[in-house]
Amino acid sequence: MPIEEKDLKTILDDISYLIAARQEASVKAMLLSLRSEDIAQLINHLKNKEERLYVFKLLDTESASEVIMELDEVVREQLVDHLGMRELAELVDEMDSDDAADFVSELDEEVVDEVLENVEEEDREEVRQLLEHEEDTAGGIMALEIIAVNQSWTVDQVIQEIRRKADEVDDVYNVYVVDDDGKLVGFVTVKDLIIASGDTIVKTIMDRDVLSVPVTMDQEQVANFAKKYDLVSVPVVDADNRLLGRITIDDIVDVMVEEATEDIQKMAGLSDDEDVRQTSVFRIVRGRLPWLITGLMGGIFAAFVMASYENSLRLEMTLLFFVPVVLGMGGNVGIQSSAIVVRGLATGEISGKDIFRRLLKEMKVSLMNGLILGLVIFTVVSFGFRESSLKVGFLISSALMTVMLMAGIVGSTVPLILKKMNIDPALATGPFITTSNDIIGLYIYLAMATFFLKTL
Repeated sequence: MPIEEKDLKTILDDISYLIAARQEASVKAMLLSLRSEDIAQLINHLKNKEERLYVFKLLDTESASEVIMELDEVVREQLVDHLGMRELAELVDEMDSDDAADFVSELDEEVVDEVLENVEEEDREEVRQLLEHEEDTAGGIMALEIIAVNQSWTVDQVIQEIRRKADEVDDVYNVYVVDDDGKLVGFVTVKDLIIASGDTIVKTIMDRDVLSVPVTMDQEQVANFAKKYDLVSVPVVDADNRLLGRITIDDIVDVMVEEATEDIQKMAGLSDDEDVRQTSVFRIVRGRLPWLITGLMGGIFAAFVMASYENSLRLEMTLLFFVPVVLGMGGNVGIQSSAIVVRGLATGEISGKDIFRRLLKEMKVSLMNGLILGLVIFTVVSFGFRESSLKVGFLISSALMTVMLMAGIVGSTVPLILKKMNIDPALATGPFITTSNDIIGLYIYLAMATFFLKTL
Protein backbone atom coordinates (compact mmCIF):
# COMPACT_ATOMS: atom_id res chain seq x y z
CA MET A 1 0.00 0.00 0.00
CA PRO A 2 1.17 3.61 -0.61
CA ILE A 3 3.34 5.34 1.98
CA GLU A 4 1.73 8.27 3.75
CA GLU A 5 3.91 11.28 4.51
CA LYS A 6 3.39 10.88 8.25
CA ASP A 7 4.82 7.33 8.08
CA LEU A 8 7.81 8.16 5.87
CA LYS A 9 10.21 9.15 8.67
CA THR A 10 9.41 6.03 10.70
CA ILE A 11 10.03 3.75 7.71
CA LEU A 12 13.25 5.58 6.86
CA ASP A 13 14.49 5.14 10.44
CA ASP A 14 13.60 1.44 10.34
CA ILE A 15 15.37 0.85 7.04
CA SER A 16 18.47 2.79 8.13
CA TYR A 17 18.63 0.66 11.29
CA LEU A 18 18.25 -2.58 9.31
CA ILE A 19 20.91 -1.49 6.81
CA ALA A 20 23.34 -0.66 9.62
CA ALA A 21 22.64 -4.10 11.12
CA ARG A 22 23.02 -5.72 7.68
CA GLN A 23 19.59 -7.35 8.00
CA GLU A 24 19.26 -7.97 4.27
CA ALA A 25 16.29 -10.33 4.51
CA SER A 26 14.30 -7.84 6.61
CA VAL A 27 15.02 -4.97 4.22
CA LYS A 28 13.94 -7.13 1.28
CA ALA A 29 10.72 -8.04 3.08
CA MET A 30 9.94 -4.36 3.60
CA LEU A 31 10.62 -3.56 -0.05
CA LEU A 32 8.37 -6.38 -1.28
CA SER A 33 5.39 -4.73 0.42
CA LEU A 34 5.97 -1.40 -1.36
CA ARG A 35 5.21 -0.11 -4.84
CA SER A 36 8.07 1.05 -7.07
CA GLU A 37 7.09 4.71 -6.63
CA ASP A 38 7.27 4.36 -2.84
CA ILE A 39 10.61 2.57 -3.00
CA ALA A 40 11.94 5.44 -5.12
CA GLN A 41 10.66 7.92 -2.54
CA LEU A 42 12.47 6.03 0.21
CA ILE A 43 15.73 5.87 -1.73
CA ASN A 44 15.50 9.61 -2.48
CA HIS A 45 15.23 10.34 1.25
CA LEU A 46 17.90 7.97 2.56
CA LYS A 47 20.82 9.68 4.31
CA ASN A 48 23.69 8.84 1.96
CA LYS A 49 24.55 7.18 -1.34
CA GLU A 50 25.86 4.03 0.40
CA GLU A 51 22.40 3.35 1.87
CA ARG A 52 20.72 4.15 -1.46
CA LEU A 53 22.98 1.78 -3.35
CA TYR A 54 22.49 -0.97 -0.75
CA VAL A 55 18.70 -0.81 -1.05
CA PHE A 56 18.72 -0.50 -4.83
CA LYS A 57 20.93 -3.59 -5.30
CA LEU A 58 18.47 -5.67 -3.27
CA LEU A 59 15.80 -5.15 -5.95
CA ASP A 60 15.24 -7.62 -8.76
CA THR A 61 15.92 -6.32 -12.29
CA GLU A 62 12.27 -5.68 -13.16
CA SER A 63 11.61 -3.69 -9.98
CA ALA A 64 14.93 -1.85 -10.29
CA SER A 65 14.09 -0.76 -13.85
CA GLU A 66 10.84 0.77 -12.61
CA VAL A 67 12.34 2.36 -9.50
CA ILE A 68 15.32 3.99 -11.17
CA MET A 69 13.15 6.08 -13.49
CA GLU A 70 11.15 7.38 -10.51
CA LEU A 71 14.25 8.63 -8.67
CA ASP A 72 15.41 12.24 -8.51
CA GLU A 73 17.87 12.91 -11.31
CA VAL A 74 20.82 13.54 -8.98
CA VAL A 75 20.15 10.32 -7.01
CA ARG A 76 19.82 8.37 -10.26
CA GLU A 77 23.21 9.68 -11.39
CA GLN A 78 24.76 8.55 -8.11
CA LEU A 79 23.43 5.01 -8.55
CA VAL A 80 24.37 4.78 -12.23
CA ASP A 81 27.98 5.70 -11.38
CA HIS A 82 28.18 2.56 -9.21
CA LEU A 83 26.54 0.12 -11.66
CA GLY A 84 28.41 -1.99 -14.18
CA MET A 85 27.75 -2.08 -17.93
CA ARG A 86 25.93 -5.40 -17.75
CA GLU A 87 23.72 -4.16 -14.89
CA LEU A 88 22.84 -1.02 -16.87
CA ALA A 89 22.08 -3.13 -19.96
CA GLU A 90 19.76 -5.40 -17.95
CA LEU A 91 17.86 -2.37 -16.70
CA VAL A 92 17.47 -1.03 -20.26
CA ASP A 93 16.19 -4.43 -21.46
CA GLU A 94 13.43 -4.37 -18.84
CA MET A 95 12.23 -0.82 -19.59
CA ASP A 96 9.60 0.36 -22.04
CA SER A 97 11.21 1.93 -25.08
CA ASP A 98 10.48 5.54 -24.06
CA ASP A 99 11.91 5.06 -20.56
CA ALA A 100 14.91 3.19 -21.96
CA ALA A 101 15.66 6.05 -24.37
CA ASP A 102 15.35 8.63 -21.58
CA PHE A 103 17.63 6.55 -19.35
CA VAL A 104 20.28 6.01 -22.02
CA SER A 105 20.23 9.70 -23.00
CA GLU A 106 21.32 10.58 -19.45
CA LEU A 107 24.39 8.31 -19.58
CA ASP A 108 27.84 9.61 -20.41
CA GLU A 109 28.48 9.49 -24.15
CA GLU A 110 31.50 7.22 -23.77
CA VAL A 111 29.44 4.44 -22.10
CA VAL A 112 26.26 4.61 -24.22
CA ASP A 113 27.58 2.42 -27.06
CA GLU A 114 29.02 -0.11 -24.63
CA VAL A 115 25.74 -0.37 -22.72
CA LEU A 116 23.70 -0.74 -25.92
CA GLU A 117 26.02 -3.47 -27.18
CA ASN A 118 24.90 -5.56 -24.18
CA VAL A 119 21.19 -4.91 -24.85
CA GLU A 120 19.04 -7.26 -26.93
CA GLU A 121 19.08 -6.30 -30.60
CA GLU A 122 15.37 -5.39 -30.82
CA ASP A 123 15.56 -3.16 -27.75
CA ARG A 124 18.81 -1.62 -28.97
CA GLU A 125 17.28 -0.60 -32.29
CA GLU A 126 14.22 0.88 -30.58
CA VAL A 127 16.35 2.98 -28.27
CA ARG A 128 18.52 4.24 -31.11
CA GLN A 129 15.41 5.07 -33.12
CA LEU A 130 13.98 7.15 -30.28
CA LEU A 131 17.31 8.88 -29.59
CA GLU A 132 17.17 10.35 -33.09
CA HIS A 133 14.31 12.63 -32.01
CA GLU A 134 14.70 15.83 -30.01
CA GLU A 135 14.29 15.18 -26.29
CA ASP A 136 11.43 17.65 -25.71
CA THR A 137 9.30 16.63 -28.70
CA ALA A 138 6.54 14.08 -29.24
CA GLY A 139 9.14 11.74 -30.75
CA GLY A 140 11.31 12.11 -27.69
CA ILE A 141 8.62 11.05 -25.22
CA MET A 142 6.67 8.51 -27.27
CA ALA A 143 6.80 4.75 -26.75
CA LEU A 144 7.14 2.34 -29.64
CA GLU A 145 5.11 -0.35 -27.84
CA ILE A 146 1.77 -0.01 -29.60
CA ILE A 147 -0.99 -2.19 -31.00
CA ALA A 148 -1.63 -1.30 -34.63
CA VAL A 149 -3.78 -3.43 -36.94
CA ASN A 150 -4.66 -3.32 -40.61
CA GLN A 151 -8.10 -2.03 -41.53
CA SER A 152 -8.82 -5.24 -43.44
CA TRP A 153 -8.35 -7.47 -40.38
CA THR A 154 -11.21 -9.16 -38.58
CA VAL A 155 -12.03 -8.64 -34.91
CA ASP A 156 -10.70 -12.14 -34.13
CA GLN A 157 -7.34 -11.23 -35.70
CA VAL A 158 -7.20 -8.02 -33.68
CA ILE A 159 -7.86 -9.86 -30.43
CA GLN A 160 -5.12 -12.36 -31.28
CA GLU A 161 -2.76 -9.41 -31.84
CA ILE A 162 -3.69 -7.93 -28.45
CA ARG A 163 -2.93 -11.27 -26.80
CA ARG A 164 0.37 -11.57 -28.67
CA LYS A 165 1.52 -8.16 -27.42
CA ALA A 166 0.06 -8.45 -23.92
CA ASP A 167 3.48 -8.61 -22.26
CA GLU A 168 4.88 -5.80 -24.40
CA VAL A 169 2.00 -3.29 -24.09
CA ASP A 170 0.93 -2.83 -20.48
CA ASP A 171 -2.19 -0.72 -21.00
CA VAL A 172 -4.45 -0.96 -24.03
CA TYR A 173 -6.54 2.20 -24.33
CA ASN A 174 -7.27 2.05 -28.05
CA VAL A 175 -6.25 -0.17 -30.93
CA TYR A 176 -4.98 1.97 -33.79
CA VAL A 177 -5.91 1.12 -37.36
CA VAL A 178 -3.59 1.64 -40.32
CA ASP A 179 -3.82 1.08 -44.08
CA ASP A 180 -1.46 -1.03 -46.19
CA ASP A 181 1.12 1.80 -46.17
CA GLY A 182 1.12 2.06 -42.36
CA LYS A 183 -0.79 5.36 -42.38
CA LEU A 184 -3.11 6.03 -39.46
CA VAL A 185 -6.74 5.89 -40.59
CA GLY A 186 -8.70 5.34 -37.37
CA PHE A 187 -8.95 3.54 -34.03
CA VAL A 188 -11.10 0.92 -32.33
CA THR A 189 -11.95 0.86 -28.64
CA VAL A 190 -11.69 -2.33 -26.61
CA LYS A 191 -15.42 -2.04 -25.89
CA ASP A 192 -16.21 -2.10 -29.63
CA LEU A 193 -14.04 -5.19 -30.09
CA ILE A 194 -15.83 -7.02 -27.26
CA ILE A 195 -19.27 -6.19 -28.65
CA ALA A 196 -18.53 -7.00 -32.30
CA SER A 197 -18.65 -10.51 -33.70
CA GLY A 198 -15.37 -12.24 -34.48
CA ASP A 199 -15.70 -12.06 -38.28
CA THR A 200 -16.44 -8.31 -38.36
CA ILE A 201 -13.98 -6.31 -40.48
CA VAL A 202 -12.22 -3.63 -38.45
CA LYS A 203 -12.78 -1.03 -41.17
CA THR A 204 -16.53 -1.21 -40.61
CA ILE A 205 -16.42 -0.48 -36.87
CA MET A 206 -13.42 1.83 -36.53
CA ASP A 207 -13.74 5.49 -35.63
CA ARG A 208 -12.17 7.57 -38.39
CA ASP A 209 -12.06 10.71 -36.25
CA VAL A 210 -8.64 9.88 -34.82
CA LEU A 211 -6.57 12.64 -33.23
CA SER A 212 -2.80 12.43 -33.60
CA VAL A 213 0.27 14.63 -33.15
CA PRO A 214 3.29 15.06 -35.43
CA VAL A 215 6.55 13.56 -34.22
CA THR A 216 8.18 17.01 -34.14
CA MET A 217 5.55 18.69 -31.92
CA ASP A 218 6.90 20.21 -28.69
CA GLN A 219 6.09 18.13 -25.60
CA GLU A 220 4.29 21.04 -23.92
CA GLN A 221 2.01 21.38 -26.95
CA VAL A 222 1.38 17.62 -26.81
CA ALA A 223 0.31 17.90 -23.16
CA ASN A 224 -2.01 20.81 -23.95
CA PHE A 225 -3.41 18.86 -26.91
CA ALA A 226 -4.17 15.83 -24.72
CA LYS A 227 -5.71 18.05 -22.04
CA LYS A 228 -7.89 19.90 -24.54
CA TYR A 229 -9.35 16.72 -26.04
CA ASP A 230 -9.33 14.58 -22.83
CA LEU A 231 -7.04 11.94 -24.33
CA VAL A 232 -5.42 9.17 -22.29
CA SER A 233 -3.28 8.05 -25.23
CA VAL A 234 -2.02 10.07 -28.20
CA PRO A 235 -0.79 8.44 -31.42
CA VAL A 236 2.34 9.96 -32.98
CA VAL A 237 2.72 10.16 -36.76
CA ASP A 238 5.39 11.30 -39.21
CA ALA A 239 5.01 13.86 -42.00
CA ASP A 240 3.27 11.24 -44.18
CA ASN A 241 0.82 10.31 -41.40
CA ARG A 242 2.50 6.94 -40.81
CA LEU A 243 1.99 5.66 -37.27
CA LEU A 244 5.22 5.69 -35.25
CA GLY A 245 4.22 5.25 -31.62
CA ARG A 246 2.02 6.56 -28.83
CA ILE A 247 2.25 8.83 -25.81
CA THR A 248 0.32 7.61 -22.76
CA ILE A 249 -1.28 9.57 -19.94
CA ASP A 250 1.56 8.91 -17.47
CA ASP A 251 4.05 10.58 -19.81
CA ILE A 252 1.65 13.47 -20.41
CA VAL A 253 1.34 14.06 -16.66
CA ASP A 254 5.14 13.94 -16.33
CA VAL A 255 5.45 16.60 -19.03
CA MET A 256 2.89 18.83 -17.30
CA VAL A 257 4.77 18.56 -13.99
CA GLU A 258 8.13 19.14 -15.69
CA GLU A 259 6.93 22.20 -17.62
CA ALA A 260 5.14 23.67 -14.59
CA THR A 261 8.26 23.18 -12.43
CA GLU A 262 10.45 24.73 -15.09
CA ASP A 263 8.19 27.77 -15.42
CA ILE A 264 7.97 28.29 -11.66
CA GLN A 265 11.75 28.07 -11.36
CA LYS A 266 12.24 30.56 -14.17
CA MET A 267 9.67 32.91 -12.63
CA ALA A 268 11.70 32.81 -9.43
CA GLY A 269 15.00 33.28 -11.27
CA LEU A 270 16.23 29.73 -10.61
CA SER A 271 18.00 27.36 -12.98
CA ASP A 272 15.89 24.66 -14.65
CA ASP A 273 17.59 21.73 -12.87
CA GLU A 274 17.97 23.16 -9.37
CA ASP A 275 17.15 20.71 -6.59
CA VAL A 276 17.94 22.27 -3.21
CA ARG A 277 17.89 18.88 -1.47
CA GLN A 278 20.46 17.25 -3.78
CA THR A 279 22.37 20.01 -5.59
CA SER A 280 25.62 21.43 -4.21
CA VAL A 281 25.69 24.91 -2.68
CA PHE A 282 28.11 26.13 -5.36
CA ARG A 283 25.84 24.95 -8.17
CA ILE A 284 22.79 26.62 -6.61
CA VAL A 285 24.73 29.89 -6.12
CA ARG A 286 25.94 29.77 -9.72
CA GLY A 287 22.36 29.33 -10.97
CA ARG A 288 20.86 32.13 -8.88
CA LEU A 289 23.63 34.72 -8.92
CA PRO A 290 23.03 36.11 -12.46
CA TRP A 291 19.42 36.94 -11.58
CA LEU A 292 20.42 38.50 -8.28
CA ILE A 293 23.05 40.61 -10.04
CA THR A 294 20.36 41.75 -12.48
CA GLY A 295 18.18 42.77 -9.53
CA LEU A 296 21.12 44.52 -7.87
CA MET A 297 21.87 46.53 -11.02
CA GLY A 298 18.21 47.52 -11.20
CA GLY A 299 18.28 48.59 -7.56
CA ILE A 300 21.42 50.68 -8.12
CA PHE A 301 19.82 52.35 -11.11
CA ALA A 302 16.73 53.08 -9.00
CA ALA A 303 18.98 54.67 -6.36
CA PHE A 304 20.37 57.02 -9.01
CA VAL A 305 16.82 57.89 -10.04
CA MET A 306 16.01 58.80 -6.42
CA ALA A 307 19.20 60.86 -6.15
CA SER A 308 18.23 62.90 -9.22
CA TYR A 309 14.99 63.89 -7.45
CA GLU A 310 16.65 64.74 -4.14
CA ASN A 311 15.25 68.30 -4.08
CA SER A 312 11.67 67.09 -4.41
CA LEU A 313 12.15 64.64 -1.56
CA ARG A 314 13.67 67.37 0.62
CA LEU A 315 10.64 69.59 0.03
CA GLU A 316 8.18 66.92 1.10
CA MET A 317 9.61 64.14 3.29
CA THR A 318 6.26 62.31 3.37
CA LEU A 319 6.96 61.27 -0.23
CA LEU A 320 9.97 59.27 0.95
CA PHE A 321 7.93 57.29 3.46
CA PHE A 322 5.62 55.96 0.74
CA VAL A 323 8.23 54.90 -1.83
CA PRO A 324 8.12 51.24 -0.59
CA VAL A 325 4.31 51.28 -0.73
CA VAL A 326 4.12 52.53 -4.31
CA LEU A 327 6.90 50.25 -5.60
CA GLY A 328 5.57 47.23 -3.69
CA MET A 329 2.08 47.63 -5.16
CA GLY A 330 3.51 48.11 -8.65
CA GLY A 331 5.61 44.94 -8.29
CA ASN A 332 2.62 42.94 -7.04
CA VAL A 333 0.44 44.07 -9.96
CA GLY A 334 3.21 43.30 -12.46
CA ILE A 335 3.75 39.78 -11.11
CA GLN A 336 -0.01 39.07 -11.02
CA SER A 337 -0.50 40.22 -14.61
CA SER A 338 2.54 38.41 -15.97
CA ALA A 339 1.73 35.16 -14.11
CA ILE A 340 -1.76 35.06 -15.63
CA VAL A 341 -0.41 35.71 -19.13
CA VAL A 342 2.46 33.20 -18.81
CA ARG A 343 0.05 30.51 -17.65
CA GLY A 344 -2.37 31.34 -20.48
CA LEU A 345 0.41 31.09 -23.05
CA ALA A 346 1.61 27.79 -21.59
CA THR A 347 -1.86 26.22 -21.69
CA GLY A 348 -2.76 27.69 -25.08
CA GLU A 349 -5.58 29.81 -23.65
CA ILE A 350 -3.81 32.98 -24.81
CA SER A 351 -2.00 33.51 -28.11
CA GLY A 352 0.17 36.30 -29.45
CA LYS A 353 -2.88 37.64 -31.27
CA ASP A 354 -4.48 38.48 -27.92
CA ILE A 355 -2.03 41.26 -27.12
CA PHE A 356 -4.47 44.17 -27.54
CA ARG A 357 -7.40 42.42 -25.87
CA ARG A 358 -5.20 41.33 -22.97
CA LEU A 359 -3.69 44.82 -22.68
CA LEU A 360 -7.12 46.46 -22.55
CA LYS A 361 -8.37 44.01 -19.94
CA GLU A 362 -5.32 44.45 -17.70
CA MET A 363 -5.61 48.23 -18.02
CA LYS A 364 -9.20 48.05 -16.80
CA VAL A 365 -8.30 45.73 -13.91
CA SER A 366 -5.28 47.78 -12.88
CA LEU A 367 -7.23 51.04 -13.13
CA MET A 368 -10.07 49.73 -10.99
CA ASN A 369 -7.70 48.33 -8.37
CA GLY A 370 -5.70 51.55 -8.52
CA LEU A 371 -8.78 53.67 -7.87
CA ILE A 372 -9.75 51.62 -4.82
CA LEU A 373 -6.24 51.50 -3.34
CA GLY A 374 -5.64 55.12 -4.30
CA LEU A 375 -8.65 56.14 -2.25
CA VAL A 376 -7.29 54.15 0.71
CA ILE A 377 -3.83 55.72 0.48
CA PHE A 378 -5.33 59.20 0.02
CA THR A 379 -7.26 58.79 3.28
CA VAL A 380 -4.23 57.45 5.15
CA VAL A 381 -1.83 60.16 3.92
CA SER A 382 -4.25 63.09 4.19
CA PHE A 383 -5.60 62.32 7.65
CA GLY A 384 -3.06 59.91 9.16
CA PHE A 385 0.04 62.08 8.93
CA ARG A 386 0.19 65.26 11.00
CA GLU A 387 2.50 67.15 8.69
CA SER A 388 0.80 65.98 5.52
CA SER A 389 -2.01 67.63 3.54
CA LEU A 390 -4.75 66.88 1.05
CA LYS A 391 -2.36 67.98 -1.70
CA VAL A 392 0.24 65.37 -0.76
CA GLY A 393 -2.46 62.74 -0.30
CA PHE A 394 -3.78 63.47 -3.79
CA LEU A 395 -0.24 63.35 -5.19
CA ILE A 396 0.64 59.97 -3.69
CA SER A 397 -2.72 58.38 -4.55
CA SER A 398 -2.49 59.64 -8.16
CA ALA A 399 1.06 58.30 -8.46
CA LEU A 400 -0.02 54.94 -7.01
CA MET A 401 -2.83 54.60 -9.57
CA THR A 402 -0.48 55.51 -12.43
CA VAL A 403 2.23 53.10 -11.30
CA MET A 404 -0.26 50.25 -10.90
CA LEU A 405 -1.69 50.93 -14.36
CA MET A 406 1.78 50.93 -15.91
CA ALA A 407 2.75 47.74 -14.00
CA GLY A 408 -0.34 45.96 -15.34
CA ILE A 409 0.56 46.97 -18.89
CA VAL A 410 4.20 45.89 -18.54
CA GLY A 411 3.32 42.62 -16.79
CA SER A 412 0.80 41.59 -19.44
CA THR A 413 2.59 42.72 -22.60
CA VAL A 414 6.21 41.68 -21.99
CA PRO A 415 5.42 37.91 -21.96
CA LEU A 416 3.41 38.31 -25.19
CA ILE A 417 6.22 40.23 -26.85
CA LEU A 418 8.79 37.64 -25.77
CA LYS A 419 6.52 34.89 -27.12
CA LYS A 420 6.50 36.60 -30.52
CA MET A 421 10.30 36.75 -30.35
CA ASN A 422 10.41 32.97 -29.66
CA ILE A 423 11.76 33.55 -26.14
CA ASP A 424 10.31 31.54 -23.24
CA PRO A 425 7.69 33.87 -21.62
CA ALA A 426 8.49 32.46 -18.17
CA LEU A 427 11.69 34.49 -18.34
CA ALA A 428 9.56 37.65 -18.28
CA THR A 429 8.48 37.14 -14.70
CA GLY A 430 10.27 37.21 -11.38
CA PRO A 431 13.39 39.40 -11.27
CA PHE A 432 12.82 40.88 -14.75
CA ILE A 433 9.32 42.18 -14.05
CA THR A 434 9.97 43.35 -10.49
CA THR A 435 13.20 45.14 -11.42
CA SER A 436 11.72 46.89 -14.46
CA ASN A 437 8.61 47.90 -12.52
CA ASP A 438 10.73 49.27 -9.66
CA ILE A 439 12.67 51.52 -12.03
CA ILE A 440 9.65 52.64 -14.06
CA GLY A 441 7.44 53.00 -10.99
CA LEU A 442 10.03 55.03 -9.09
CA TYR A 443 10.57 57.34 -12.06
CA ILE A 444 6.80 57.89 -12.48
CA TYR A 445 6.33 58.50 -8.76
CA LEU A 446 9.12 61.05 -8.41
CA ALA A 447 8.44 62.76 -11.75
CA MET A 448 4.78 63.25 -10.79
CA ALA A 449 5.83 64.46 -7.33
CA THR A 450 8.13 67.09 -8.83
CA PHE A 451 5.46 68.26 -11.24
CA PHE A 452 2.74 68.46 -8.57
CA LEU A 453 4.93 70.23 -6.03
CA LYS A 454 5.81 72.92 -8.57
CA THR A 455 2.29 73.49 -9.89
CA LEU A 456 -0.06 72.94 -6.91
